[in-house]
This record gives sequence, C-alpha cells and structure tokens, in this order.
Amino acid sequence: MKLSARPLLWILTAPIVVIVVLFAVSNLDSVTLHLFPLPYDLTVRLYLLTLITLFMGFVLGSIVTWIADRRRRRETRLQARRLQELEHELTLTKLRAVEAEKRLAELTASPPPLEPLEPVPVPPVLAE
Repeated sequence: MKLSARPLLWILTAPIVVIVVLFAVSNLDSVTLHLFPLPYDLTVRLYLLTLITLFMGFVLGSIVTWIADRRRRRETRLQARRLQELEHELTLTKLRAVEAEKRLAELTASPPPLEPLEPVPVPPVLAE
C-alpha cells in the first residue's frame, strides 16, 4: 500500500503559514537600511525585510544543495544508462535463446527420412 505524503505536507506547512502571517501582522514598523558604501537609504517594513532575507537564504541554500548533489545525479544518470543497455542486451539474449530452442526442436523433433540403401554388389566367391 502506497501512502501519500500530502497530509504530512499540510501538517507541516499549515503551522508555518500561520506563524508567518502572525509575524507579518505583528511587525508593521518601518526600518531604514543604510547601504554603507552607497549614499542610499532604504526604508522598508520590518516583516518584509525579514521575509525577503529568509527567502534569499532559502534560495541560496537550495543552490548550494543542488551543486553539492551533482555527483549523485551523475551516478544516477550513468546507472540508468547502464540499466537500459543491460535490458537491451537481455532482450537480445532472450531472442537468441528462443531461436536456438526452435532450431533444436526442429533438429530433434523428426529425424530426416532415411533413403533406402542400394544393394551393394557382392563379389563372387572364388572357387577353389
């Protein structure tokens, strides 16, 4: 029986969504960001700044994980290619076995009819 992960996904996602909404409603204050080397100041809401920072961390973490996982993806790709080659070889071997069995059955099923032998002339016996 195959179990679905969808209920588990909702059990984990629903509380996170509730926490994010409560955080956004609770932190409506504005924050001024001083971009040090640049002469610009940026005023944003605190919840927006926090959520953008969390999202950027999620994206960067996903990229790092994807890059680190390249060896496993390569091995999986090579194994899938090897599996296809082996399945093709197995199919060919099965076909050859069926053909060999047919030939063997033809050879052993009915022996070829024997042609009547011609009488061999017997030399006359030398009289003494």
